[in-house]
Amino acid sequence: MTLRRRSLLLSPLVSPLVSPLVSPLVLAACAAPMGRDDPARAVAGPEQGFGAGTRGGADADPADDRTVHTRAELDAALALGERPKIIRLAAHIDLAAGAPASDFDFAAYVAAYEPATWGRRPPTGPLEEARQRAARRHAAAVTLCVPPNTTLIGVAPGAGFSRGMLLLDGVQQLILRHLDCSDAWDPFPAWDPLDGAQGEWNSDVDTVSLRRSQQVWVDHCRFADVPRPPRTVFGRHLQHQDGLLDITRQSDRISVSWCRFEDHDKTMLIGGSDRHSDDEGRLRVTLHHNLWQRVRERTPRVRYGQVQLVNNLFLVEDAAAYAYSIGVGRQARIHSEANAWETPPGVAGTQLLRRLGEGAAFADRGSLLNGAPLVLGADFPAPPAMPAIRAEPAALAAHRVRAMAGPHRSQ
Repeated sequence: MTLRRRSLLLSPLVSPLVSPLVSPLVLAACAAPMGRDDPARAVAGPEQGFGAGTRGGADADPADDRTVHTRAELDAALALGERPKIIRLAAHIDLAAGAPASDFDFAAYVAAYEPATWGRRPPTGPLEEARQRAARRHAAAVTLCVPPNTTLIGVAPGAGFSRGMLLLDGVQQLILRHLDCSDAWDPFPAWDPLDGAQGEWNSDVDTVSLRRSQQVWVDHCRFADVPRPPRTVFGRHLQHQDGLLDITRQSDRISVSWCRFEDHDKTMLIGGSDRHSDDEGRLRVTLHHNLWQRVRERTPRVRYGQVQLVNNLFLVEDAAAYAYSIGVGRQARIHSEANAWETPPGVAGTQLLRRLGEGAAFADRGSLLNGAPLVLGADFPAPPAMPAIRAEPAALAAHRVRAMAGPHRSQ
């Protein structure tokens, strides 16, 4: 009987329904879901800080677990609506491939609103109306609206999106993993002569935009621009991109982990305006083990939010192309721990942090600048307590982030 009992315990062919000799432990193992180790069904644990508890589409039925290769297949999967769903992306999709052609005349627009003749009035009239129409049509074609209770995961090398925007607006329970997203491009930027002392060109296209969304986990993704020669119009940089990942308008309980942010200017905004006082008490965001490389500023720039920055790596290659890393704006509360900066000569420790508003709080401990201990933000009051995250030493974290951040890299 001993041999018979052992064979029953080890054999995968014996049903527990007909074998009283199978132990409760084996019964539990047989009952476990087949996909329990599937990264597409992963949920955000307590180590994710503010985004802990995000499930995305982890509870999807098998029929709502889709693998997609085309925009049409993707749109069909997104049409599942609010019920839990897993979308496994097995291709790179150009979101602008079906965008409508436009006859907007940019040269005529520039001639009409030249500040020397038009002045510092906001653009009005037929050409500005034509620009707005073209911008709306383009945005409708290239914006991918992601519904709640969704896990969107890349399952092939290079899987992701280009030349468009992922919009998470008024949704909850979203997970984005292993996606390569690049070159969000706005062909119709707006000229605002009252933005700053000399006016600015502004784009309204982010690579990923979170607005009024809750419980979002972004993990092991890459967000980048395609470098192009700069172009100047009216003496100002012609801006065709906005943020790589912007978190605004009362979004809350967000975690961004093990991602790469590359080759960008205004990288991450948390809180869109000093006027958005209703963001107070929300915008709780954890950023850990991310790589920020060849980015100019806003990594992140915070208003009103409570933000944790833990074990991130900031690589500055060109001092002339670098402005600052952490923007501490109005009513921001930021806890920084064990982050690492590697910078060239000409970048001082005082440049890493910029005060951009009143009523802010900031504290740092254990961070490094070129391998040396760093004193950062000592003149700020301390922020309130935030969820405990176990930080590793900054030097060790920098080594691991360099090797493991981004799609399809395991930590």
